[in-house]
Amino acid sequence: MCGIYGVVGPLGEVGRDAMSAAMGASLAHRGPDGDGTRTLGDATLGCRRLAIIDVAGGAQPLANESGDVIAVCNGEIYNHATLRARLVARGHRFRTGSDAEVLPHLYEEHGADLVHELEGMFALAVWDVRARRLVLARDRLGEKPLYHASAGGRVWFASEPKALLAAGAAGREPDWPALAAYLCQGYVPWPASAFAGIAQLPPGGRLVHDAAGIRLDRYWEAASWCGAPALDLGPAEAAAQVRAELARAIEVALMSDVPLGVFLSGGLDSTAIAALARPRIGELATFSIGFDVPGFDELSYAALVSRVLGTRHRTLTVTPDLFLDGVRSLARVLDEPLADPALAPTFLLSRMAREDVKVVLVGEGGDELFAGYPTYLGAALAAHYRRLPPAAHRTLAATMRRLGTSAGNTTLRYLVRRFVEEAGAPPAVRHRAWTGCMSRERLAALVAPGSPLTVPPEPTAIAARTEVDGLLGLDLEGYLPDDLLAKLDRAGMAASLEGRAPFMNHRLVELACRLPVGLKLRGVETKRVLRQALADVVPRAIIRRRKRGLTVPLAPWLAGPLRSFAADTLGRLDHRLVREHAVRELLDDHVARRRDNRRELWALIMLQLWTES
Repeated sequence: MCGIYGVVGPLGEVGRDAMSAAMGASLAHRGPDGDGTRTLGDATLGCRRLAIIDVAGGAQPLANESGDVIAVCNGEIYNHATLRARLVARGHRFRTGSDAEVLPHLYEEHGADLVHELEGMFALAVWDVRARRLVLARDRLGEKPLYHASAGGRVWFASEPKALLAAGAAGREPDWPALAAYLCQGYVPWPASAFAGIAQLPPGGRLVHDAAGIRLDRYWEAASWCGAPALDLGPAEAAAQVRAELARAIEVALMSDVPLGVFLSGGLDSTAIAALARPRIGELATFSIGFDVPGFDELSYAALVSRVLGTRHRTLTVTPDLFLDGVRSLARVLDEPLADPALAPTFLLSRMAREDVKVVLVGEGGDELFAGYPTYLGAALAAHYRRLPPAAHRTLAATMRRLGTSAGNTTLRYLVRRFVEEAGAPPAVRHRAWTGCMSRERLAALVAPGSPLTVPPEPTAIAARTEVDGLLGLDLEGYLPDDLLAKLDRAGMAASLEGRAPFMNHRLVELACRLPVGLKLRGVETKRVLRQALADVVPRAIIRRRKRGLTVPLAPWLAGPLRSFAADTLGRLDHRLVREHAVRELLDDHVARRRDNRRELWALIMLQLWTES
């Protein structure tokens, strides 16, 4: 795990040195163990290192034998030992035990197609001085970020936008369409960034820059697997294959020369990771987080799993004050607004875990592969709802308005209200409304006259075998990389902690995407095949639990202990962007419990904190 950066193009020696120093310093949190740079021709590649593999000898950049191909990599190449053996058999010579050293040698064999040989999570850059070719690539699911900018015959790249800003590769002019999309979805969608002059490489994306110019493509897309023919498997055979691939994904993700642990929520996905990892590790460290609000704290489930598995367990209880400490700490390093309220607790948990380990395995991705969210059930129910007479729709909507909001977790009342409001919309629009922050209509009412914020276009459906497969693909292409994996990367790296998500192993993803929906959803049962696959290693109480996730008590906090913070932050919003009275109304309705506006309010709060950072 590292922060990588660099530039290709004409620069004076003094300017190049200053640029490298500025970029490296801006990424110090990602790699506190060292800062290495190398200039070859008119290219400079750099890496802030968090030493995980070959701690003593694996400093980057790394080169081939002749020194005319150099590479840097953020992340881990899980199959590097297999690749190394194959390359050695073909005559290549290695100087270190680093997983990243396979990259310049693979490039010699495969050119820009080296990405097809890799298994892991990575963002990489390879420079070939003879061909004057730069290759940038990002792992298939987007676990690791990579940004780029170009101007004046130069191409810059970095793990975070702040390094490009520090290099003067782009100005701080906001990308207003991207920020409008953020307000609706809660995250900035690729390939945009929050800055007009900076782009984000897509998951499974590749950039090649040489004498022919800049070429961008995607060498792998999750959506294509959701449209591929379904596998003809029964429940037992499918469960066996899922179990085998998940166990293998966990085994390769345990590759580490430093202490390693697991984030344990007490839910199915993280418990599966811990249960399958435990026999392979002498003493497994697990880390859990809870809240001091009834109905939100799930530490008891994590404690149950820890007792059954015999892990060395640490917990952290988040109070409103500690939550704000996390928010303010992140605001100083967060390059783009992210409205996921779990960002701050994930950082706080990462900061605690970093006292004991350098690497954690996490359960992200299981819901998007095996239909774990209530929204997928909602998609199945929406067709039935639309067949009800209009009078029934009006009655139910009026009833939900009279009931107001609940102070609890993601309650049935909250879910039903969101369902009723959007059940008649097209599938992609409905799904984004259920998982996002604000509707396009609400954003239109919020923006001020003449505001550069404009309502984004409606989300488009992904071609797939069924409607639910299309929604799974939509999340695998958007919500997962742009929100969940971005949250894990930013929060973990802010604490210099590497997070690995075994569910994102592309072999497991390809298998899961081709499973028939009936093996994932049946009635109100979600993750059907995954539950069957894990029945012998996960405690029965966890197998039978409904989906909860890391749910922050944001609604009661914004109406109570965080009300003053919310009012002060929202009051600093630029009223040339949003209408002051509309923002005030959002907060007033929330405090009075006329409507649960937690998502809309938090999106605006994080936008303002980002503008002030």
